[in-house]
Amino acid sequence: MEFGGLPANVESPCSSNTARAFHLQPTHRKKHINMSPSTKRTLGIIGGLAVMITVASGVSLSVQYKPYGVPDVLRAEYESKVADIKEREYLLENADKLDEAIAFLPTTTYDFGMIDPHGTASHQFAIHNKGAAPLALKMGTTTCKCTAGKLGSSLLQPGEQTTVELTWNAGYKVDTYEQSAFLLTNDPTSPQIELKVKGEIKGELLTPETITFRQTDFAETTRTRFVVCSQIWNKFEVEKIECAAEGFTWYTEPVDPSDPRLADKESAFAIEINVLTTPLKHGRFSGNLEIQIRSEDGTKTLERTIAYAGKTRAPVSFYSRDIHFQEGLDIGTLTNKKSHHFNLVVRTNGDTSRQIEVLDIEPKTIKATLTPLKTPGNYRLNLEIPKGSPTTIFNMPEKHGYVQVGDPADKQHFSNWFPIHGAVVELRK
Repeated sequence: MEFGGLPANVESPCSSNTARAFHLQPTHRKKHINMSPSTKRTLGIIGGLAVMITVASGVSLSVQYKPYGVPDVLRAEYESKVADIKEREYLLENADKLDEAIAFLPTTTYDFGMIDPHGTASHQFAIHNKGAAPLALKMGTTTCKCTAGKLGSSLLQPGEQTTVELTWNAGYKVDTYEQSAFLLTNDPTSPQIELKVKGEIKGELLTPETITFRQTDFAETTRTRFVVCSQIWNKFEVEKIECAAEGFTWYTEPVDPSDPRLADKESAFAIEINVLTTPLKHGRFSGNLEIQIRSEDGTKTLERTIAYAGKTRAPVSFYSRDIHFQEGLDIGTLTNKKSHHFNLVVRTNGDTSRQIEVLDIEPKTIKATLTPLKTPGNYRLNLEIPKGSPTTIFNMPEKHGYVQVGDPADKQHFSNWFPIHGAVVELRK
């Protein structure tokens, strides 16, 4: 017998003697459906959407969202803390079934609030053993020598409780402090417990670091005011204030305890200090106030330094859409075939009764005319470059023009100027 062939006594249907033609006749004929291109596109879109929805559904089942607000670098620490919390919750819920000590503290932070300088404050933290085994306790380290811990009992049987007392020795500097002490336990989930105390040291004298005078005009008095308060003294007195500012004077006024400037200060006493100065130079000015204050009983005197700053407007100002507050007036390059005119408004600041005029001008080929306007202290300044002026270059950094305007009787204090940049050239045929 040969595998893969026909038996010897079986005639092949394709032998030459019995050759026949075999045709498979289908029992039915498939119908061909003609679809328009738009229909095909619609079905394609629907099919694509179905695939996308199926894929998205599968992906959504495997997505793990990150915890909101936790950076990747802190992810491991965050997950570790979450696991510790869950483990501790489990132990607390099943304490009667597990042979473990469980330390429980209702709170681990206490705020002393305001404390006198060099004062001492203490607080007791309660600690409970909610486990089924004895709880061993021991004081560990502290973050500062100013904080000391005292343990009521070093061993708690199941259901017992004790206290941990933290004592804080405050310093003298006005500031907000926070210190910690660490409690060591045999609780497997809390081998080290951090206890915190915090507070704010009262200030004998609270003053601002800086003050600002209101902007003023030349030779005009400007003032500012500020509050000085004490969280310890019930009364104090300003003995003197020294300042090198021109025409400096000062005086004090009482402050009502309900004044909003004292909000959250917990002030025992406060006064308002008014300071005045009459600057005789325009521009910015600054310096220091040296204040000396004495307590009511006269046993203590404190000194404070407060920085001040202010600004005096120039006695004469210039205004024009073509003038730059730093660069001045840029007239470009002009030909001498015709005359050129530029108009500006000049305004005196402060004393409008001053009689001002053009004090100086460069180059001299520029003609300047100053005409008073209806408003006192306001003038129109007309600059003319006459026809036929000689070639003049004044647009270099080291060589530019300028116009100075002011009171001829007080040039040093009551005047101002602005630069002019440009060139006048002669065009030859």
